[in-house]
Amino acid sequence: MLWSHTRDAAETADSATLDRATGCLAVAIADMVVSARTSRHRSAAEALAGTSGACAVSGVASRADIAGAALANAYLMHARLTDDSFRVAAHPGLAVVPVALAALEQAAQHAAQPPDGDRLLRAVVGGYECACLLAEQLLPEVSQRGWRVTSVIAPLAAAATMALVLDLPEDDACAALGLAAGAVGGPLGVVSTNGDAWSLQPALAVQAGVSATIAASAGLRSGAGTLAGPHGLYSLLGGVSGVEPRRPEQRAAIHRVTFKRFPVAMYGQSVFDALQAQPPISGAIRNIRVQIAPFAARYGNQRDASADSIASVEGITRAALRTFHPGLSAGWVAEKRGIEVVGDPALPELGARVTIELSDGRTFAMTGDGDTSGWHSADFYGHCITLLGDAGGQLYEAAAALSHGGNVNRLLKLWHAAR
Repeated sequence: MLWSHTRDAAETADSATLDRATGCLAVAIADMVVSARTSRHRSAAEALAGTSGACAVSGVASRADIAGAALANAYLMHARLTDDSFRVAAHPGLAVVPVALAALEQAAQHAAQPPDGDRLLRAVVGGYECACLLAEQLLPEVSQRGWRVTSVIAPLAAAATMALVLDLPEDDACAALGLAAGAVGGPLGVVSTNGDAWSLQPALAVQAGVSATIAASAGLRSGAGTLAGPHGLYSLLGGVSGVEPRRPEQRAAIHRVTFKRFPVAMYGQSVFDALQAQPPISGAIRNIRVQIAPFAARYGNQRDASADSIASVEGITRAALRTFHPGLSAGWVAEKRGIEVVGDPALPELGARVTIELSDGRTFAMTGDGDTSGWHSADFYGHCITLLGDAGGQLYEAAAALSHGGNVNRLLKLWHAAR
């Protein structure tokens, strides 16, 4: 059922959906390029790439095999916590775009008729569909059970994307998904502690999906029940009923993906948005209260999480204060005094309300909205320009041209040349 839904979404994608895929593709590549400009991230990606092959790794001169390239580029896409999101907690793009590019380059070396731009975009649509369907099915329970949803969905989304780019037979594609289901999971605890595990964990899950697809292409098969059986993925991780059949009128899930303007967790976008919109405040802080959707207020074990972790609403709020309101008492921010975080069911998934009380009696109440699912071509173009300047604009234009018969080689050349 999951494969047929994924394949149908790819095959029936209309022009608006393919245009959406070009935006996701361009922003993902721009994120990889920017991450690779940091020597630490570039060195890690080069080390992760491993064995030489036909596939590019962003910012790295040498090439890698498909599994190494997908691993390294997925790491780069997520390394700064700027990649796209779905349902607040899931990061579908890192499991789709790096795999689609690596599979495309491998096929170009070995196939008499390599995949064209249309197949690339449809594979992106299908990969996002697989990732988002699983996230929709599993959230929020998968997180409540202590699993990181991105590392659960990534192996299957990577397998689906690779199967679509390479146009694998249905038996191989279904086997790839089943084999990938045996490699799902990753503890949510990595987002609530210090260190680098949070940035690497999803990329390792992507590599598992690529390896599962390679194994399926070589003839390995999965047993029945790996997804929907009594001890399969759905029942163990939160989605007991499994994926429903796709309705003909159902809009592709890629249209509900959101994008980040700030390098923090998706639910933190609204906090940054609220504090950015407020004219600069100066003075001594008495109290700060952050109201946020209940899922975000609980995510990553907020109560015991390190204030320096990527999950911490308190840490996110302090970062926004330092960025937009440096005139507020620096000592209060540096001392990491408590911020009251409240889950408010009246707020949308990506909404926030921030109230700051100063010692002189002044009070400032701000609201923020992090929902960017309504982005269109101008938004994607502007975001790529923000990230990479003129090179970002050219990258977006090359991606956008794919939905109108553009040459995929131009996009690849611009990506390879970007530093």
